[in-house]
Amino acid sequence: MSEDLRRELERTERFLNLVLETGEMNGSKVDTNLRHTWVHNSSPEPPEEEILGQTDEELFPGELSRPTTELKRDAIETKSRVEREFTFVKPWGQNRYRAAAEPLYDTGGDVEGAMFAAINLSDRYRFLERTTDAVFTVDSEWVVTFWNERMADRTRIDANEIVGENYWDVVGEDVPSKLEAEYRDVMETGGSREFEHYFPEPMDMWVEIRVFADDDGFTVLSRDISERKEYEKRLERQRNTLEILNQVLRHDIRNDLQLVIAYAEFVSDKLDDEGKAHLETVRARANHAVELTKTAGDISKVLFSEASASEPVNFRSVLERELEDARSSFPESVIISEGPLPSVTVRGDDMLESVFRNLLKNANQHNDKEIPNITVSAEERDEDVVVHIADNGPGIPDGHKENIFGKGEKGLGSNGTGMGLYLVQSLVDTYGGDIRVEDNDPEGSVFSVTLPKVTRSTA
Repeated sequence: MSEDLRRELERTERFLNLVLETGEMNGSKVDTNLRHTWVHNSSPEPPEEEILGQTDEELFPGELSRPTTELKRDAIETKSRVEREFTFVKPWGQNRYRAAAEPLYDTGGDVEGAMFAAINLSDRYRFLERTTDAVFTVDSEWVVTFWNERMADRTRIDANEIVGENYWDVVGEDVPSKLEAEYRDVMETGGSREFEHYFPEPMDMWVEIRVFADDDGFTVLSRDISERKEYEKRLERQRNTLEILNQVLRHDIRNDLQLVIAYAEFVSDKLDDEGKAHLETVRARANHAVELTKTAGDISKVLFSEASASEPVNFRSVLERELEDARSSFPESVIISEGPLPSVTVRGDDMLESVFRNLLKNANQHNDKEIPNITVSAEERDEDVVVHIADNGPGIPDGHKENIFGKGEKGLGSNGTGMGLYLVQSLVDTYGGDIRVEDNDPEGSVFSVTLPKVTRSTA
């Protein structure tokens, strides 16, 4: 052997050792009887000198030797490269390896053994052991490759009973059909999935399940959310109780106020001018309180709703109806519609009328002119429609414009609660729209509401 070839072989051996040590890899060569003829062991036990001449079955008890023995034997028998992953379940935890074996040939071309290499992947799974979630992984053939302690506690199946086994063979009968369908779909289509599932007795628990697929199979993480579900149920019961209480109170208060208004009408003819002036104040405040109960009812409906509105609503018919009602409610005001109103459908529900009603009422009630002038116009754009409600009132200072829609915010000199504009803001947000207030020219304010279109009306 030449000196150059000897030096190159030495360098190759040193490089191989460097790679094996840096990557915490195990490597070996075995003869056709699977006895080790060369070894690099990344762990201190057993010592390399004790491994030489021994088979894996002689070195490691029971199931620990089966994966490596089968891998090497398959490479020798098939005369081809064999690759696979496997897990060792040990008392101190689970070790995951990726391994490969290839046949070795003598000078005559006959198989004289196999070479083997394995890399420890355990660090990739270590965080799955530390998480509070129950976790397991399977390969593309449904063989369980990891099963953490939380999963063992939940299912009463230890890792050494299921790791290396087909998932469906061990737990198939206990997996609900809906869950099985989800797992098989993720395995087939890839990607990830997240859903909630209730397991009845004896588990009696809600779990949040996340499934992540990759080329080697998938990982399942499940978290016990029973406490959260119980909390949500309590909130639901409280919400229902509050909703009923709210309805009863509004109903009773409104009935009492209607009685006050009726008695005020009854005694009106029996009072002098001064008494009638005081009675008018009583009647006005009672009517105002009735309006507040209606606004409170609308706000409750919004707050207690469980889903965002997405029904198509005819924009023009709703706005025209509210304009007519406003003209009847405020006969002293001049309320006009400027230009045609677009015949479009927008996102909304039966509460959309409250948006226009409250804005029109706000423009009239908070107007300091002898004759309030309200002008309503609308413009259709590609994706939405914008309605402008302009008044000739006192206007809103710039420093107050950003807060005017806040809960409890009142206009300057207002006797109201400020809840009407808060309701408007809440509803418009629910519909995916926008509302703004700007100065009118030469005086007053302009409230502009933008609502997303759904489809163009054929009316």
